Amino acid sequence: MAAAALLTLTACSHGPQGIRITSGSSKPQPQAIHDLGDADMKSAIVGKTFQYTRPDGNGFITYNADGTFNFTDDTKGAGKGTWSASGNQFCESYNGAPMTCGEFKSTGDAYFAAKSRLVEMKT
Repeated sequence: MAAAALLTLTACSHGPQGIRITSGSSKPQPQAIHDLGDADMKSAIVGKTFQYTRPDGNGFITYNADGTFNFTDDTKGAGKGTWSASGNQFCESYNGAPMTCGEFKSTGDAYFAAKSRLVEMKT
């Protein structure tokens, strides 16, 4: 019986088959949630596209350096809006709605901007 177990282990040791366990991780490590100031907010979002999740919808949004943004909501379709950053407050308005403001926070793998959760779309 011990010989059969030894043969099984020997057979498993040839070549890179099966599951490999490696040290370390390529996943982003959790970070403490922290507020960002206006300069950090701008560098975090300008020229980038994010998938957003809000209480009133989900979709994709691209923030422009001129304080505008373009979005495509999963149910409402495409639209435009404006955004601004001052101190640690992030404000945005879209489709003529009143300006909504709130803190801008980073969790390391996502941002929370007022009422939106933003995950950057990597190419």
